[in-house]
Amino acid sequence: MSPERLAGPNGGASSQYIKRGRRPLLVRRRLHGRAGLEVGRARGHGTIRSDGGWVVTQAMMAWSAAWALIAALASARLLRVPGQPEPSVKNGYRWLAVAAICLAAGATVQQAFGGLAGGASPLRLADLISLAALPALVIGLGTLTSKFAAAESGGPGGPGGPGGPGARGHGPRGAWASRGMAVDTCVLVGALFVMLLVTLFGPDYAGGEIGRAAFALALVRPLADLIALGLVLRFFVRSSRLTLVPVLALVAVTVADSLAVADRTAGRVGGLGSQLAVAAALVLLALTPMRMPALEAARGGTPVTRFVRSGHGGSGGRSWSSPTTAAALAATVAAAIVVTGFAIGGRPLLAVPLALAGSVMVLLLVARLAGFARHASAVAEAAQESDWMFRALAGTTSDAVLICDVAGTVVYASRTVAEFGYVPDDLIGMRLADVVHPEDRPAGIRAAIATLPDAAGTASFAGRVRGADGSWRHVESTMSRYGAAGEPARLLITSRDVSDQVALRRQLTQLTFHDGLTGLPNRAYVEERVKDLTSGPDPEPDGLRRSNDGRRREPAGPILVAAILVDFDGYAAVNEIAGHAGGDLVLAQAGRRLRAAVPPTATVARWGGDEFAVLLGSDTTDQEVIELAERLAGVITAEPFTVAAKQIALTASVGAAVSTADQAGQVLGNAGTALAKAQEAGIGRVEIFAPDMHTAAERRIELAADLGLAIAERRLEVEYLPVIDLRNSQIRGVTAAARWTRDGEVVPAAEFLAVAEESGLIVPLGEWMLSRACRQMAAWRTAGTAIGLSVTCTARQASGPGFVGTVLNALEEAELPPELLTLEVSERMLTDSPPPVAADLAGLRGKGVRIALAAFGTGLMSLAGLRQSAVDVIRIDPSAIAGLDSDPALEVLTKTIIQLGHDLGIEVIADGIERPEQRWRLESMGCLLGQGPGVAAPIAETELESAIAGQAEDAPCKAAS
Repeated sequence: MSPERLAGPNGGASSQYIKRGRRPLLVRRRLHGRAGLEVGRARGHGTIRSDGGWVVTQAMMAWSAAWALIAALASARLLRVPGQPEPSVKNGYRWLAVAAICLAAGATVQQAFGGLAGGASPLRLADLISLAALPALVIGLGTLTSKFAAAESGGPGGPGGPGGPGARGHGPRGAWASRGMAVDTCVLVGALFVMLLVTLFGPDYAGGEIGRAAFALALVRPLADLIALGLVLRFFVRSSRLTLVPVLALVAVTVADSLAVADRTAGRVGGLGSQLAVAAALVLLALTPMRMPALEAARGGTPVTRFVRSGHGGSGGRSWSSPTTAAALAATVAAAIVVTGFAIGGRPLLAVPLALAGSVMVLLLVARLAGFARHASAVAEAAQESDWMFRALAGTTSDAVLICDVAGTVVYASRTVAEFGYVPDDLIGMRLADVVHPEDRPAGIRAAIATLPDAAGTASFAGRVRGADGSWRHVESTMSRYGAAGEPARLLITSRDVSDQVALRRQLTQLTFHDGLTGLPNRAYVEERVKDLTSGPDPEPDGLRRSNDGRRREPAGPILVAAILVDFDGYAAVNEIAGHAGGDLVLAQAGRRLRAAVPPTATVARWGGDEFAVLLGSDTTDQEVIELAERLAGVITAEPFTVAAKQIALTASVGAAVSTADQAGQVLGNAGTALAKAQEAGIGRVEIFAPDMHTAAERRIELAADLGLAIAERRLEVEYLPVIDLRNSQIRGVTAAARWTRDGEVVPAAEFLAVAEESGLIVPLGEWMLSRACRQMAAWRTAGTAIGLSVTCTARQASGPGFVGTVLNALEEAELPPELLTLEVSERMLTDSPPPVAADLAGLRGKGVRIALAAFGTGLMSLAGLRQSAVDVIRIDPSAIAGLDSDPALEVLTKTIIQLGHDLGIEVIADGIERPEQRWRLESMGCLLGQGPGVAAPIAETELESAIAGQAEDAPCKAAS
């Protein structure tokens, strides 16, 4: 070759030119064609004619059109992204559109116009346009991931953020990370360049006739591509979802430029491979705006959260150089393998460039290792400082702090373990299982297993640990993983002694759910227990249920829950006989008797007052409940209770109910209904709840609600039952009785009065009726009719606050003399009421109000006791009147009561006379007054005055006759 030759690639073909006048001549190793015709023709591609002109072929035009079309589509997609992304993404796409336009324009100018200007590559306009795509790509990827820059630094003020200890460029770790990434990038670029130099560029350079300067210029574009790849790796790590496709486009550009260099070096025109790679790069840029849901789902969450979660943020302790370091090392190993393989295979190698590149890479690796050593030293110092700070903090906290290995062996103990009686050195080497209570070990193991896999996870454990003195202490502990990344997993435990709190909670539970007198559970406990039984216990493993004695029993339908209520009859008399202390002793003895009479699985509780409750669940039948209820009634009456050398005999009324587990919430109410039924039936009775009782209970509830409204709205009436002089049928007095018409139906007085007494409505009802009856009686007295008024008074009324004042106010407002008012009380009220009630009745009697004893002859009061009672009237019970004709004993009793009343100066009234013969028999016994349907029917308020006036007119006629 002549020294006049000027080396350098020309357009798509690597050519050598000799200056001959003004026209260059293409010289090749082999000349084809003939003079004046095209030489160096590349098949299907543009060439340079022998006269220097550029020939454009159809294939060239097709490639140029394809690149222009793909670039136009890519730009359109990148500039008009659907979904209105955020500004950083939109600006990044704009830069990628610029890169696509530059890449397509450079390739088209190179192909269609031969570079458009003379000179050596890459100084031609086409090369400069193509090279402009690289900074556009880098800027675009940086803009796309700019929103993750704060996360990269750990956030403002964070460990890796601005002003934080790990901020990039603002601290040792941040500066080291920046320098390390730069070195990693250089190593990566050098390794890739060495592989291309050995595999692609070297063989063609060795077989071609191209100067070193021309070869060096030809490598500018691939080297620029590799540098760009090293730079964008940082952005790829920030968000692979946004940058994967454009990074692949940059890889395609690198492949295209590398293939073009190989073609130029070998003296060939640009081949199909480089042209396809350019087209692939443009297609990838066009696909960049496409979302990648599969990749996003695989990585999980938003890019920022993925970034922080992966530990790449400043707070995670990892730097951006970690991915680039791995890539650089992998590329270095691959380059070494390639060079070694080519050398062993005897393939040609470029010694000087390889030596130069290898030396640079070795220096970079040495610098990187030195940086790693410095960083490791800094990390070790930080770890020691952190460990020192941890131990100092553990020594000042009041909680006991332990560090254990995965086997549960203690490796560190703080000074505060002295609260448990231990010396810290004595605990080191001890296993946690040796100090944790055996029953609590499984829970502790589960907490530790749940904590160790997750560095950010914590678990709580509450249990018992053994102190140095052998006592068990209750502790509350928090477990977490301890140790930096890469270190063996250890367990950090902080514990505090809560034995005092546990004891206090137990004491509060005891006070809340147990009765202080009997030591049995109280009502609150039984109600909570019923809630637990609502779901029902699990069946036995063999699918069978067992009775109280443990014997197997075949399935018998749904699981049942039973409740039994026991109430003493006449317990108020115990307090009068033995005092309240004696009454408490009786209750304590009764609780022990009941506890001994029930199965071990049953719950015996004090329900309140003199009532006890028994709760049975899951293994109970109806017949067993009935037998147990009768047995409980029997143990109370079996023998008297002994109190202060006194023998006190008692009876008990018992109500029981059985319910399915899903309706256990109703069983106590049903048992209460059965108990009320038993008490109504008499003393010592046992009743089992039946569905009709539930119906009656529902009616009582409805009646109570309606009765309350009727009292408030004054919708009740008062009727009067006349007291007749049996000798002349004259009205001597009346008994006021309430009358209630509900929805057109007259409710029996006995029914709604019982409801009123049970619900407490008897108090407002009694006050209203007393006030109204007194006013009506005062009106009759003003009109000239002076008769006596009787009003029934119950124990609930008399024991209520302000009872005496209520009676006196009613008399004062009506201006009615107290002598005209009689309060009717029951025998039990006189015998069982507390002393304040008896004192109030005595006080009213002292004011002139008369006291009548109702239903005498069937209660607990004896005839002898009548002498000590402060009453003015006795009313013989209707049951005694009804048996006069059939029971001689009742006739003797009635006659005795009448005679005793006359002897004591007590007025006697026969109550419940239904037939004329009863009236005549009573009159013959000396009873002067009577009451009942057989002598006079009830009279309304409006009729009583006329009835009294009528009998006054008839009196002279009867006297004359």
